[in-house]
Amino acid sequence: MKNQWRISPQRQPPKAMIRISGYVLLLLLLIMPLSSQARELSSQQSSNNEAVGLLAFKISSVQSDPKNLLANWSPNSATPCSWSGISCSVNSHVTTLNLTNAGLIGTLNLYNLTGALPYLKHLYLQGNSFSASDLSASSCVLESLDLSSNNISDPLPRKSFFESCNHLSYVNLSHNSIPGGSLRFGPSLLQLDLSRNTISDSTWLAYSLSTCQNLNLLNFSDNKLAGKLAVTPLSCNSLSILDLSHNLFSGEIPPSFVADSPSLTYLDLSHNNFSASFSSLDFGHCTNLTWLSLSQNRLSGIGFPLSLRNCVLLQTLNLSRNELQFKIPGALLGSLTNLRQLSLAHNLFYGDIPLELGQTCGTLQELDLSANKLTGGLPLTFTSCSSMQSLNLGNNLLSGDFLTTVVSNLQSLIYLYVPFNNITGTVPLSLANCTQLQVLDLGSNGFMGDVPSKLCSSSNPTALQKLLLPDNYLSGKVPSELGSCKNLRSIDLSFNNLIGPIPLEVWTLPNLLDLVMWANNLTGEIPEGICVNGGNLETLILNNNLITGSIPQSIGNCTNMIWVSLSSNRLTGEIPAGIGNLVNLAVLQMGNNSLTGKIPPEIGNCRSLIWLDLNSNNLSGPLPPELADQAGLVVPGIVSGKEFAFVRNEGGTSCRGAGGLVEFQGIRAGRLENLPMVHSCPTTRIYSGMTVYTFITNGSMIFLDLAYNSLSGTIPQNFGSMSYLQVLNLGHNKLSGNIPDSFGGLKAIGVLDLSHNDLQGFLPGSLGTLSFLSDLDVSNNNLTGPIPSGGQLTTFPQSKYENNSGLCGVPLLPCSSGGNPQSFTTRGKKQPVEEGVVIGITFFVLCLFGLTLVLYRVKRYQRKEEQREKYIDSLPTSGSSSWKLSGVREPLSINIATFEKPLRKLTFAHLLEATNGFSADSLIGSGGFGESFRCTSKGDVYSYGVILLELLSGKKPIDSAEFGDDNNLVGWAKQLYREKRSHGILDPELMTQKSGEAELYQYLRIAFECLDDRPFRRPTMIQVMAMFKELQADSESDILDGFSLKDASIDEFREKESSS
Repeated sequence: MKNQWRISPQRQPPKAMIRISGYVLLLLLLIMPLSSQARELSSQQSSNNEAVGLLAFKISSVQSDPKNLLANWSPNSATPCSWSGISCSVNSHVTTLNLTNAGLIGTLNLYNLTGALPYLKHLYLQGNSFSASDLSASSCVLESLDLSSNNISDPLPRKSFFESCNHLSYVNLSHNSIPGGSLRFGPSLLQLDLSRNTISDSTWLAYSLSTCQNLNLLNFSDNKLAGKLAVTPLSCNSLSILDLSHNLFSGEIPPSFVADSPSLTYLDLSHNNFSASFSSLDFGHCTNLTWLSLSQNRLSGIGFPLSLRNCVLLQTLNLSRNELQFKIPGALLGSLTNLRQLSLAHNLFYGDIPLELGQTCGTLQELDLSANKLTGGLPLTFTSCSSMQSLNLGNNLLSGDFLTTVVSNLQSLIYLYVPFNNITGTVPLSLANCTQLQVLDLGSNGFMGDVPSKLCSSSNPTALQKLLLPDNYLSGKVPSELGSCKNLRSIDLSFNNLIGPIPLEVWTLPNLLDLVMWANNLTGEIPEGICVNGGNLETLILNNNLITGSIPQSIGNCTNMIWVSLSSNRLTGEIPAGIGNLVNLAVLQMGNNSLTGKIPPEIGNCRSLIWLDLNSNNLSGPLPPELADQAGLVVPGIVSGKEFAFVRNEGGTSCRGAGGLVEFQGIRAGRLENLPMVHSCPTTRIYSGMTVYTFITNGSMIFLDLAYNSLSGTIPQNFGSMSYLQVLNLGHNKLSGNIPDSFGGLKAIGVLDLSHNDLQGFLPGSLGTLSFLSDLDVSNNNLTGPIPSGGQLTTFPQSKYENNSGLCGVPLLPCSSGGNPQSFTTRGKKQPVEEGVVIGITFFVLCLFGLTLVLYRVKRYQRKEEQREKYIDSLPTSGSSSWKLSGVREPLSINIATFEKPLRKLTFAHLLEATNGFSADSLIGSGGFGESFRCTSKGDVYSYGVILLELLSGKKPIDSAEFGDDNNLVGWAKQLYREKRSHGILDPELMTQKSGEAELYQYLRIAFECLDDRPFRRPTMIQVMAMFKELQADSESDILDGFSLKDASIDEFREKESSS
């Protein structure tokens, strides 16, 4: 039977059901679009709320929008998603606010902002000027927060965004001024950057390292963390990058610090005060470390930890500027075959460079062994360093021919520094094989012969940008072939024996910025067309040569010029007015030439000028008041960090000019003894160091020397507005009129020479307010009236006031009732003959006694001088040093108070030792050029008071940000003292112990007695010492550091004797 398929008919629903189903379907069709519209309306409402919140942020938090970045933030916009800096989700919710480097100025309220933007995940406000009114947050979903490079200076609140935002993984608060506060973060945080703030609370670091959870980056660099590093990253299983550099940590690094951090790849503990032995560190298995810097600490020892060889992945090792000694461990370092950068500079290593160190040549790109005591040369094993790009062997005792045998084979070499060694012979021509070489520094060696002419040629082009050969014994002419080095930017051939003109091919080098060839015997002229046919020069330093002709008018086109020194040549003609176009010019020296004409008033347009020296020329006409036009407007920074030497003339009127500033990059100190300018004065002192501005903002010129010309007219009143001027020399001219009373505004002046003019009238009493005035000369004028008794004016010797017929008062003759000098005429009976004989015999005996005493003291001085010169010769000449040439008299000893001991008698040699050769690191403050001047005993007491006040306050003597432009440390302190607010003078760090507070106030009282405006009221140094002795009456010994009061009396007598 055949199967048959049959479709059964469906059962029909009742009609009532059909009607109900239809109603339901109709209702669904009506509800569906309404639900969609509701969701859209809800989203739109949320978006509108976020727009309102952003507009509120714009109005309340942004006070200034200089780039007009928020111009399209308008309430008329349909959505904020199109606004600048806004990114939204697919649902039109604001998820990212990015206003990086917008230049906005305002006050950030993070609580309101996160509350108005509930979906905000990323907030980037770095590079603005926001301060913070509230860094707490409502419940938020932030994942990334970057507030770096703003003006946040408040502590983090107890309930900050760290605790409220549970999804934070990245936080950057660097480059602010956050002092501390409360720090607590959750396990979601992966990266935390707090660098470049003012955090001093070490518990922040202890918390971060003990509960770091999932952190892989932690940066506390450049803060004020101090004390011992007590915690290791033992619990930081994910920590990869740790930077604690540029803080104040001291003591030893915990031996297991690295071993407890197996996940570390990058560790920077540089620029702290860590001490102890480097060999005590345990590097453990060190399986991941690739970057390690312990530089700029005080690590010592004669060996390296053996576990360092376990760091097989190490690529960068920086141990520079420590106190490591003995020989370089070549075998250990040679086993680190992945090394790319190795720096052992500025330590105490000696001996030869080890052969085994060449085993790193497979990967080594940078090697710095400078500033040690290494001998020999670079081993032949280094010829295989095919990847070597930078080699620094400067400041050692190296010798030999390794430049030819080894260095010339390094084809990848870009930077070669070998200055301050003992390499002799000619400059190897084979260095031209290093075709990638950009910097060649062979300064301060013993090279002889000609300047190499084949370093560049049309057939052998090189990348050479800097050619530095100063302080050698090169002779002959400057080769014209240097014109083939088209990439040359800097040429320094100073302190050689070169002759002839500078070739035109050099002047027209297209990229030339620095032309430095001072202290040679160069002749010829400076060609017209400089900075037109060649590069736009930044430095032109050709002083102390035999260059003739006039200064070219085209110098006005050198708009990038910073430093011009043409002093001590044979230049003639007028000073071009176009120099006024050089807005970046900071140093202009044209002294000791034969220039004529007037001083161009256009020089006053040089808004960066801080040093102007035109002394010893034939200039005439009036003093342009425009020279002071930039007072209060000069911005620091143009020549910061330039190495210089200042030759200070201290021979009074027997010297021409106040001294000279010379560029001193790469010159040995001893070579200056052969410089004619050093021997142009009976007494000369030399200072060297790096240029540092004495003002932060609103500066002025600091050195102005126009002496030995034929300038006439009056001294402009506005010269007194140069509040940072330290040296003003207008002597030996034809100036007339009165000394301006405005000179009282020269708050920083140390040297003021107005001698040998035709000045008239009274000495202004305002000169008595100049706290740092150390050398005043108004002799040989027509001044009248009494010398003001305030300040230090009465402490200068008679010679500084002589040949002013109407001048009177201390130190000259007393004034009569009419204000003129008293005339002492002999009256009464003639002296008996017998009395005259007695006086004559007495005088003769005293002369014999004096001569004997002088011979004894000279013999004793010579013995001390020999010992002292041996000592000074052993001192390092790096940094900011002061050398005294053999014929220069030792300055008076300086009495300095310390808080640990009552007194110490410090000589110049002691100061050198204590300050590491007057290193800038030891500098508290600078009082102009007065630190080495010889004054009377009352002047020394005043200077002592200034030093004591610096120690007690911890402040610099001149600081416009602290005291204002019209005041200084002495004036500020005296004002607080008068207002009975002495507690505001003392450094808070000295006030930590209550037991010593009373003693500090006694020190302060002594300081103010030394700073009395009336010299006759100031105590002598013996009295000062007695005051300190009385304060220390309860101490264990009455002997002042092996220096008794009797000795002090003798020295005080000698001080008086030497000043009489």
